[in-house]
Amino acid sequence: MGFGPLTRLLLLFVVALVLSACRRSPAREIGELVVQDSTYLDPETLLPYSGRVFRNFPGEAGGTQLEAMLRDGTWEGDFTIYHETGRIRYEGEMSGGSQCGAWIENESPVEPESAYEAIKEDLESLVIYPDCPQG
Repeated sequence: MGFGPLTRLLLLFVVALVLSACRRSPAREIGELVVQDSTYLDPETLLPYSGRVFRNFPGEAGGTQLEAMLRDGTWEGDFTIYHETGRIRYEGEMSGGSQCGAWIENESPVEPESAYEAIKEDLESLVIYPDCPQG
């Protein structure tokens, strides 16, 4: 007993829909966006931008400086800033443009030599902001 043509078409549509939802759009260089009243806008549509953004340090060998998420033009979700050495400078979560939950704030760009010192430094640099809204 097989599926009829309409059922096969419906299944194909559902599979295509699921696959397109799972595909992540590429991150966008934050410098490409327009900033208006602290809201990041798509330069082509001037609508608030939603998606992953990044910024690299200047220069040819410039590594990643910022990786974050914007929702409707405002910081929302994961937010990471790096030292030029590649070590995390700030890492935490944003909600409605504000820091929330636990954040690591490493002042030193140099990674400690031992795992113990790295854990100790991360704990000492831990900052707790108000809880992030559940959503």
